[in-house]
Amino acid sequence: MTERELDQKIEEAAAGFERRVEAAADHLDRAVNQAWNGSRLFRRAARGASLAAEGSLFLFAWHLAGRGHRTGAAWCAGLGAVSLAAHVLIGLCVRKE
Repeated sequence: MTERELDQKIEEAAAGFERRVEAAADHLDRAVNQAWNGSRLFRRAARGASLAAEGSLFLFAWHLAGRGHRTGAAWCAGLGAVSLAAHVLIGLCVRKE
């Protein structure tokens, strides 16, 4: 097998892998959109998980600050605050009818 043939086989394998990954991502996207649009419980669970992640960012920031890691604490608190503000804005601006 020549180097050119090997390169061609690698390119074909990579293209096939990329097609499978894209198909799986499309399938996941459709399934999540269907669950989001069709299930109030799923929406509440997803929002609850997101709020729990924000809360854990604030707790971790407090933990880091207590250990003297001020930069990491500031980043965690800042990311938690931005995410919480986004939740509040989305809740105020977007109403599901």
